[in-house]
Amino acid sequence: MERRRVLPGIMLIVIGVVFLLAQQSRIGGEAVVAAIGLAFLVAFFYRRNYGFLVPGGVMTGWGLGIIYQFLYGASWAKLLGLGLGFIGIYVIDVLTGGRRGGQWWPLVPGGVLAAIGLLQAGGQYGITGTIGRWWPLILIAFGVYLLFRRRTEDDEDRSPTPPR
Repeated sequence: MERRRVLPGIMLIVIGVVFLLAQQSRIGGEAVVAAIGLAFLVAFFYRRNYGFLVPGGVMTGWGLGIIYQFLYGASWAKLLGLGLGFIGIYVIDVLTGGRRGGQWWPLVPGGVLAAIGLLQAGGQYGITGTIGRWWPLILIAFGVYLLFRRRTEDDEDRSPTPPR
């Protein structure tokens, strides 16, 4: 079998399986984004190409949020799913020993989107009052931590060297 046909074939099989499962449940077009995302994740695991991991994580997380919102009417689910998709990029990269050493950039949009989704979920269930008032202090505390934490050798290796 030619190697160049393997990946497209696997991606089509994954998308087909997801749509077949969707037909057997009450989920319809809501599964499109998640199916495409899963196909990208399969491509990532096959090729170990970071270019497949990013859309795979984002689309799978967002797609699962869309499905959850459709099934349970939770308006916050899409934001939380999208945030968890970004966080998943980082986690998968670290767990698979990515050549990038676990780039931290997906944690920024992932953390913000997941936090907003959780705050919206808390509002829907009436528990945001306390959290809603105190979340800025969490941001301030994390900022102070970043400013004053001890620098590690890894941080020092990444700092730019002054010109001579």
